[in-house]
Amino acid sequence: MGTKAWGASAPIALIALASLLPLAASAAPPASPFSAEATIDWTAGTLSVDVELDLAAAGIRLPSGRSQAERAMEEAVPDLIRETALGIALDSYRSVDDSIKDGTLEPNAFEAFLDGGRRVQSALSRDLSRLEASYEWRLADLAALYVRHSVPMDLPVPDRYAPTKDYTGIVVYLRGRFDVRGEHRQDSLRPCLFPRLYDDEMNAIIERNLLYPDALRERGAVGYAVGLDDPVIASRAGDSPLRVIASAIFGSNRTDAVISADDALKILGSPANRELARQGKVVFVIDEP
Repeated sequence: MGTKAWGASAPIALIALASLLPLAASAAPPASPFSAEATIDWTAGTLSVDVELDLAAAGIRLPSGRSQAERAMEEAVPDLIRETALGIALDSYRSVDDSIKDGTLEPNAFEAFLDGGRRVQSALSRDLSRLEASYEWRLADLAALYVRHSVPMDLPVPDRYAPTKDYTGIVVYLRGRFDVRGEHRQDSLRPCLFPRLYDDEMNAIIERNLLYPDALRERGAVGYAVGLDDPVIASRAGDSPLRVIASAIFGSNRTDAVISADDALKILGSPANRELARQGKVVFVIDEP
């Protein structure tokens, strides 16, 4: 009896299973009509994305669909850039994603940043099959979301004298590999939103809460250059900057620079030079990111 019941129900079970397969296949999400390539340019201080929309795949026909295509792209761009933005290094041990997970940054503030991208250009491809556009975000605007202080902390005044003069900015040379402070290895410096600059005794000279909040919002903590003739140096550190070579780097993300005590005194020993640090008139010269 049991064998007969099983034999009779097996075809029904197979038919039922077969009937579910099309449902499972139809549940797969359709291929996106968008393609995107994101770039972080630390020397320009920008996050950018080049986006293409396949008009046929999106069911959009020209010429009437041009405005529809642009609206669709505007709505899609935040999602297309999100993972890249979340992966940006925040400081010596966290990414932007980490800071959202640990509660430092409100998700709504991050979403507002993504929504604020500036469209740089938009055009149809030559064969009229695609809408192509570029969008850009300032990294300083992302850094500004983390600025909570209204007055910077004071930089320490050194207890010993060292000869110095007033400079127009500070340039720290970090090209190549350096000893990693606290580790028996060498590595290259990597850019982030809030790098720190220390002296040999690990006293902070550049650190988020040591800088004027308006300076952080306007241009970020430091600028990055890839050579000593990079125009970023003149625009940020002026025509007569203090030039020093790092003695080491620091941090899990290899984002922080260490300079000698003597070089630190050239900054800290002058009220005008301490102001340069507090205003973020500092450039790290690094390898091509």
